[in-house]
Amino acid sequence: MSVDLVRLRILIVDDQTLVRTLISQALQSMGVRQDHIYQAADGTAAMRMLDIRMVDIILCDVQMQPMNGMDLLKELRCGHTANVSNLPFVFLSGHADRSNVMMASQLHADGFVVKPPKPADVEKAIQTALQRARPEIDPFSYYHISTGTDYDKKVFGRLFETRTPIAHDGPEESCLTLDKVKPGALLTRDLRSRSGHLLLPRGATISANQLSVLKDYSERYGVAQIFVLDNSETAVNPVVRS
Repeated sequence: MSVDLVRLRILIVDDQTLVRTLISQALQSMGVRQDHIYQAADGTAAMRMLDIRMVDIILCDVQMQPMNGMDLLKELRCGHTANVSNLPFVFLSGHADRSNVMMASQLHADGFVVKPPKPADVEKAIQTALQRARPEIDPFSYYHISTGTDYDKKVFGRLFETRTPIAHDGPEESCLTLDKVKPGALLTRDLRSRSGHLLLPRGATISANQLSVLKDYSERYGVAQIFVLDNSETAVNPVVRS
């Protein structure tokens, strides 16, 4: 059974204006509403878009600066946007080499469309992605998948390498129940599941999406309380940074 394209909200991410325009035109010819098509020129702009727009699928270039497509997908899968972390995600690529395909598979991408994209290929990729069974929502399982980029090393690599204690020059540490923790709160202790698996290291911030997952899947994680800096007034940034 095919997906009703009229209802779809789609984000196109590509650093070439011409590519975004061509795909947008192709989507409209398929029946997608123009006001349901959003565009971003790179991963950073896409992250901002995904915090203010709810979408059904992302069509994304691989090679972009400063944040490429793989890094954007990892950020999404880790729950660092307002959209659901297992959102359908299709890559646009001039060369889907083996390393990219393997990494995309680890991050549960939904396929590749070769550039320049043909409308029929785009529609087929969208239909296939939206009819696939979605991967389990588990934003904490993607942190250790390395994309090999400078962005990934800066944002994710140092996060898990740095094991120094959190300085307590200002606010004091608090142990709060999940409903009391604000998105963007800084962890003062490692966050572990009931079984002892490391979910987030101390020094990370926790996003609204991640808090929601901990609440919705309480039986899986067994997390009821979190140790954070008592800085509730400034804890508003939902994105993890080292």
